Amino acid sequence: MLLTLVRRSVAAGALALVAARALEAQSTPRSQPLVRVHGVVDGSAIVETARHYLGVRYLLGGTTPRAFDCSGFIRYVFELHGLQLPRTAHEQAAIGVAPDERQLEPGDLLFFYGGHGAQHIAMYIGGDSIIHASSGGHRVKLDRLSGTGSHRTWFGQRLIAVRRLLPAVGTFDLPAS
Repeated sequence: MLLTLVRRSVAAGALALVAARALEAQSTPRSQPLVRVHGVVDGSAIVETARHYLGVRYLLGGTTPRAFDCSGFIRYVFELHGLQLPRTAHEQAAIGVAPDERQLEPGDLLFFYGGHGAQHIAMYIGGDSIIHASSGGHRVKLDRLSGTGSHRTWFGQRLIAVRRLLPAVGTFDLPAS
């Protein structure tokens, strides 16, 4: 009796697995398989990963693709590359090296004053642009960093620190051949 029950459970489980895979195959687009490799992660790899999350909604305390806050977003993107960061913008501002803010590179972390030290974080992506989880914009979005002349942006007026963590040894995905 017990053996029959075990056989039925195994058969039901196998059937559920086959059905789940069939549904998954119907609902997910076919894409090229990826291989996770260890190596040097640079700013362009981090920026490319960050761009995948454009449009994800903002939520204070959010740390997953369901919703991010500013530091949760940065932390999540770096973790996808095997690089661990502290949780808050204030803690993240204490790591890395401080490059000249006139020589920014993609992947640099930018910290902004919000009343009590570093209260907001964004990632520099190049061309005077940043990507960040915006409480005002309610989503992960791109913005101008400094603007020009008398049209300085909120970010350009409140930048208080820059930290460079890259290149660093981590992981990334490459298309399988």
